[in-house]
Amino acid sequence: MDRSNWDKIVSGAGAVVAVVLMALGAMAIYGGNFGQQNVRDRLEPQNITFPPAEAMTPEEKAEIGEFAGQKVENGVQAEAFSRYIGGHLVGINDGATYSETSAAAREEGLDPKVAAELQGKADTLFKGETLRAVLLNAYGWWTVATIALWAGVAMVIAGLLVGIFSILGFRHAGKVSVTTQEHRATSPEYADATR
Repeated sequence: MDRSNWDKIVSGAGAVVAVVLMALGAMAIYGGNFGQQNVRDRLEPQNITFPPAEAMTPEEKAEIGEFAGQKVENGVQAEAFSRYIGGHLVGINDGATYSETSAAAREEGLDPKVAAELQGKADTLFKGETLRAVLLNAYGWWTVATIALWAGVAMVIAGLLVGIFSILGFRHAGKVSVTTQEHRATSPEYADATR
């Protein structure tokens, strides 16, 4: 097989790969945009807002100060707000979780007043931990969507580059073909073979 045919085969395969990469990249970009917009659409109506900087403790400023006064609208902010909630939950029952606090409230023989107090703490912890889980879920999907978006951009760029190389390959195949035909026409061996 001559060089021209090899160039055409490789360039044709490259063209197929380029089309596939660009199609997959476009779908990944669409999926990434959809995922990010979906997270925004779920967070926006919740009207969750970080407290202003002056209302934050020094620890909170160090942890989430960059988001002070902002509304939670994306996954990064959702993750930060979940840390903010987590800091408050630690102080409710000396770092005990909802599960631990609820179990303690149901112990047999416990003074009813202490049990009621623990159950109130358990209820608060349940709400806080549930909100944290929802926010962290939003953060997880935001992260997946962001990765899909950038992977899609990379695939489209790679597809374009492979497409350009395929076009150059087809061009080269045409030049090799013309050169080969000219070489054969002027070659004494070719002239002898055609007589």
